[in-house]
Amino acid sequence: MDKIRRTSIDEATSSAIDELLTDRGFSNREFDRATDGAITYSRIRDIRSGLRGPIRLSEFLIICQTCEVDPVATLREIIEAARVYESRERLPSPSPSSVPACPRPDADDDVAAAIRDHERYGLAANADGNRDVEAETPDW
Repeated sequence: MDKIRRTSIDEATSSAIDELLTDRGFSNREFDRATDGAITYSRIRDIRSGLRGPIRLSEFLIICQTCEVDPVATLREIIEAARVYESRERLPSPSPSSVPACPRPDADDDVAAAIRDHERYGLAANADGNRDVEAETPDW
């Protein structure tokens, strides 16, 4: 279990870094090579996937430098994305009583019809002439 509590900023950062590296055509291995190992394959994988610890400032600056993007503009985009994440988290989830039991008025009829259709078909095992013999066969 991850002991580090991730915030919306962490989630937005992981998403932004993953998108940035994908847009630039970097795989994790290629990015490791492009930074001469300053950010290793496993660390960039963790950053992109939102695993382990959040990204450090030094890592963020290396990524921006390698991808030739403005770190200030990138940080502003991350902050805006984090605000969007937070606003989604604050939305109340619908209570069970506010969700209609049946989205369509005729859905109950469909369910009843499916049950009736299913009852028309018996199990093949019930009509099998060898069913009693097979039932008494010991398991190996």
